[in-house]
Amino acid sequence: MRVAHSKLTDADMLVLRNNTVLLTHHFCLQVVTSSIGKLLTDSLLLVESEEELPLLNELVALAKTVITKSTSSSSVAPMLTFVEQVVDQLGTKRNDAIHNMIKDLILMSYEAILSSGKAEGSEHSQLIAATMFKTLSSCAKRCTLLLLTIARDGKEPGELIHCCMEASPQTLKSNEPDAIVITIRFLAMLISALKSISLESLDDGQKQLIVPVIDYINRSFRGEILISLVTLSCCGILPLDAVTDFASLIQQILSPSQWQDVEASISAAFCTNQFLLGDEVKTVAIATFKRCIESKYPASTFADMITDMWNMHQTDDTGAIAGGEAVLQFVKKFSKDR
Repeated sequence: MRVAHSKLTDADMLVLRNNTVLLTHHFCLQVVTSSIGKLLTDSLLLVESEEELPLLNELVALAKTVITKSTSSSSVAPMLTFVEQVVDQLGTKRNDAIHNMIKDLILMSYEAILSSGKAEGSEHSQLIAATMFKTLSSCAKRCTLLLLTIARDGKEPGELIHCCMEASPQTLKSNEPDAIVITIRFLAMLISALKSISLESLDDGQKQLIVPVIDYINRSFRGEILISLVTLSCCGILPLDAVTDFASLIQQILSPSQWQDVEASISAAFCTNQFLLGDEVKTVAIATFKRCIESKYPASTFADMITDMWNMHQTDDTGAIAGGEAVLQFVKKFSKDR
């Protein structure tokens, strides 16, 4: 159902409100929430400016009704599509009322997913990543400061982003290709968003909230997330079509870093039992990672290096690879003195 691009009357809103409550009360949410989510998302076409806040308030209230009655992460997902559209359409507005609506919807979705995870016996961090990362990518792009501070009452600012960073290493190892793609896009968008923040433009109160969260995010990127990215790509574990995106994200992490901040993580990734290519490849690869920090290094060449290591790990006899012709070619190709 497509909402006509015209004003909704009070009668229209009453019908929409009553039907939403009726459907969520009497029917299985998984059957009807997709339709309700689409209806609410389509209705956003009518919110053309901040003057339409009363209508937006009504739509948000209906979305909250559905989220409150949600019993699984799958029934929350259509409402997050609605939230994503709100963010894309209005997230850049400097309007506290709009930002509060976005914050409330995200927190309600977060709590609903936590509750459903306990009920289903699922790992809540995985559910949050799979269900929320796409919407949170829009938040990172459109309203970064809001995303960084979202937390439930009584929790430290940045509770949600903390959970996301903790979930990411495991989600990157997922057997579901879509989950890997969504996670990579979220992390890449978050790094890009952090670069756009000017701390000088923030007042002292904002800095006290934001700076500790940014520091935590940067430590997470340079710690477990970087270890996972390097291990999964250089040890040939992830799907081939994800290698380029992994390489790009690794370079985004390395670019603003100091070598001493990432050396331990990179060394840890190459010291796992999953790396089977021997010390020569390890030495050249780690040296190349260091060069990415100390000087500009072509993204295509860096991606080629990681792809070559991925390919070498696909052979049935990796023991023969270590010290073999492929290794000699790799060392010659990527050695600094070539």
